[in-house]
Amino acid sequence: MRYRHSKMCFACKSSTALTLIELLVVVAIISVLLALLMPALHQARVVTKRFACQSNLKQVTLAWHIYLDDHNDRFYQGPNVNHDFGGWKGRGGYALSRPLNPYLKLPLEMETESGAKIFRCPADSGGIFNRPPQQLAYDYFGNSYETNFLLIGPNQIPVPADDREELYREIGKRLKWLRRDAVSEPTRLLLLGDNNWVTQWDASLPLSSYWHGRRDCYNLGFLDGHIEYVRIHKGPFLTSEYRVLPFAELDQFVPRPSE
Repeated sequence: MRYRHSKMCFACKSSTALTLIELLVVVAIISVLLALLMPALHQARVVTKRFACQSNLKQVTLAWHIYLDDHNDRFYQGPNVNHDFGGWKGRGGYALSRPLNPYLKLPLEMETESGAKIFRCPADSGGIFNRPPQQLAYDYFGNSYETNFLLIGPNQIPVPADDREELYREIGKRLKWLRRDAVSEPTRLLLLGDNNWVTQWDASLPLSSYWHGRRDCYNLGFLDGHIEYVRIHKGPFLTSEYRVLPFAELDQFVPRPSE
């Protein structure tokens, strides 16, 4: 009896074991499921980084508003301030002093990146103009974001020798003591966004890299404080979605696309 019982148990165990073919079928099914899930997981990571970037931009945009409140509504202007308005010194030789830092509880001067992560887009993958493709904007400028240089930037923007010359001269006359109440349509006016958005917009520069998974689309902060994921068109100073030009009275000077 004891022998027969052991034999029956062995037979029972043998009947529940997977055969090699069954094991291969299970592995194949798992592989197919993983192949189907991987794109969804990748897209989920892209979207998560996009939202984290938007959160950063929201705080930086609000910091600009507090800065304006403290400075008689005047925009900050200075050499390269479109890049070095906040963050750390970076590796590109940009300014150590960053005027927006104190409004985000950071030191005015930051030699290293420690603590400056609010100025780093988590999707920053480089592709910045005139630099090695793999160099991150955050590493080079100390900041993943760039302002609208027609609004916050050099005291006098360079005047191009093309059909934008008259427009840029007129903009330059307004920049030195520019106040918030002098600009048009804050709900549509671009304030700052992912570093490469300006390269994407400026018709004189080659097309740039995009960081958030959709061609020509960038996270942008508007002057009224809201954040959007926007497709930036090459060349136009104003579209139905946004305006780069801060002054509606200068719209007459905006170059029109060639027919």
